[in-house]
Amino acid sequence: MDLKSFLHPPTLESKKELSIAEYRYVTFAHWASICGVISHFLLIFVFFYIGLTIMSYVNFLSVGIFLLCIYSVHKRRNLFLFCILVAFEVNIHAGLAIYFLGWASGFQYFIFVAVLSAFFIQYKKLSISIAIFSIINFIILFILFATRIPPFYTSVTIINLFNIAIGISCLVIVGSMAYMFSRAVDETENRLQVQYDRAERLLRNILPESVAERLKENEQLIADGFAQSSILFADLQNFTEFSGSTTPKNLVYMLNELFSSFDDLLEQHGVEKIKTIGDAYMVASGLPQESGRHAEQILDYALAMLAAVKGFNSKQGLDFSIRIGVNSGPVIAGVVGKKKYSYDLWGDTVNVASRMEASGVPGEIHLSENTYRLIKDKYNVIKREPLQIKGKGLMQTYFLRFA
Repeated sequence: MDLKSFLHPPTLESKKELSIAEYRYVTFAHWASICGVISHFLLIFVFFYIGLTIMSYVNFLSVGIFLLCIYSVHKRRNLFLFCILVAFEVNIHAGLAIYFLGWASGFQYFIFVAVLSAFFIQYKKLSISIAIFSIINFIILFILFATRIPPFYTSVTIINLFNIAIGISCLVIVGSMAYMFSRAVDETENRLQVQYDRAERLLRNILPESVAERLKENEQLIADGFAQSSILFADLQNFTEFSGSTTPKNLVYMLNELFSSFDDLLEQHGVEKIKTIGDAYMVASGLPQESGRHAEQILDYALAMLAAVKGFNSKQGLDFSIRIGVNSGPVIAGVVGKKKYSYDLWGDTVNVASRMEASGVPGEIHLSENTYRLIKDKYNVIKREPLQIKGKGLMQTYFLRFA
């Protein structure tokens, strides 16, 4: 393990398998181990200085234990092993120091650190067990050594310095670990917020906002009837020929580029994208929010689509065109299934709109009689010869004029 990895805890980027829930605990364990290495390393020299060499060797061992904890956290993410090692090290180290230097030395304060730190880890039953074990150890040490004269003599000044240094060390260690844990929690919450926002955007890209909100509120069945709406189907012409003469990557790139330009027009015209089917595109107006201008909105959008195709062809040097069909009337809208949610439409209005597209002409906007009645005083149209429409018989239809 190099120095850089020693000083920096694992991150969600460097450890892809590290979950957000684990991240804050791993970060705490890392910095707690760092504190343990530093404090016990310094104690090696302190004990050598006062002549208590056996405790210097004990602290050599303690440094090794905390280095093992760092390795365990980095390489194995074994937080359970970290908890066990630290709990036993702190309690046994405090017991040995109190045995040699007496209760007045203040090493029992480190047991308080162990009790507090236990609740910064994710294993709650283990946390309680460590806390109980540490408290019992504290009581036993008090009973055995509170009034006992220690075997190793050192001056009152040294003992007082131990008290001051240990008290400050405990405060610094607890404060540092609390600060690092707080930072880890903040970072975790920020990452969760980013993921939540991303999920929200994704959900709103899949479903209308009002429908998405209803799903989030656990509405079991979303089904709405709309008395008046307009449906548009558009199918890209020349695309089949183009797909046979280009790479898959370029094919998807071109389709994405064109359909994205259609997407950019949705909000501007107040229409709702329903879905894409291959190289076909379906939108609706007047739902899920009702509108008295649904026919005008859909036709303005259709005109904008034609302009977008023209601009796309000019930019890419291609010759695509689209066939557009529009119909107006009542529809049923809703979400079905449990996976890969899709907001869909049903009803005769949808079927006729699809027929308008199929029987239309590339570069034209083909209207049904229903839509014509709604816009005849506001747009210029050309009356077509009656057409035989599958499933509907003979129907009068119209072409929208662009000027």
